[in-house]
Amino acid sequence: MTSARLWTLLLLMVVHVTITGGGYVVNKLALAEFEPNAFAFWRFMVGLIGLGIYALFRKTTFKIDRADWPKLILLALVAVPVNQLVYLIGMSKTMPSHAALLYGTTAVFTLLLSAALGMERVRGHKIIAIMVSLAGLAIVVTQGGNFVHSEELLFGDFLIFLAVLAWASYTVLGKPLVQKYGPTQVTFMALVVGSVVSLPFLIPAALLQDYTRVGAVGWFGTLYSGLLLTVVAYNVWFAILDRVDPSQVAILTTPQPVIATSLSAVFVGEEIGWPLVIGGAFVIAGVVVMDAPAFRRRADAIRGMIFK
Repeated sequence: MTSARLWTLLLLMVVHVTITGGGYVVNKLALAEFEPNAFAFWRFMVGLIGLGIYALFRKTTFKIDRADWPKLILLALVAVPVNQLVYLIGMSKTMPSHAALLYGTTAVFTLLLSAALGMERVRGHKIIAIMVSLAGLAIVVTQGGNFVHSEELLFGDFLIFLAVLAWASYTVLGKPLVQKYGPTQVTFMALVVGSVVSLPFLIPAALLQDYTRVGAVGWFGTLYSGLLLTVVAYNVWFAILDRVDPSQVAILTTPQPVIATSLSAVFVGEEIGWPLVIGGAFVIAGVVVMDAPAFRRRADAIRGMIFK
């Protein structure tokens, strides 16, 4: 990897981690004012408009080969009804730190799916890494074995887990299409198709929403979620995927749960207990170990660029 590509990769990583880390907290606060499906409606509308403007600015063409339409439709269903809607409902019930750490294990399921499809090999150290990450996740979700905490929180964690499985599938299945058509085109088309499928469920919720409950925080959340999380973060995510393997992306996004947890403690008032700290450390350690050889190579390259 050349120095220019490496610096570009690092910049993309910083942008993605910052936006998504803050997104968990912004969405949590906005969902206190919005019903999840009504929030999803406005998020998708803002996102589609933003992606459309961006696509026009980039002069993106929207031609998809007939043979690729079944793949795109599958990607759209995974991206919108399954991933985004389930995530928003789960986010309304769980805490930002839990959601961020659950998404931190995306690499685990991305690796397993990539291996199942013959795209990557599961080596010995990666098996250990998977076990460490899942053990950490169990500590966080069960609060260190204390099941007394809210059933709603557990249900929210379960929904986020389903969303993570969908996101891992989207990441792996989307990579070939992104390499062929580019991230903007694939993201826009997937969101258009997925939103059309979801509209029958979202329009009634948007009409029934009590907008007297929605203040500046709620509307800011729709803009943040629609523009930054959908338009920017999706394109940045696939731009990163265009440079590294799917499971290796996680090594570059490990600070995300730390950012989300820190912001949640400040703005949501989330308590940071030992299960969150210890379990979070296990999750992050597992992700780092999963791709330790590639991490060392990139670290050596960065040191060589800085200190040459």
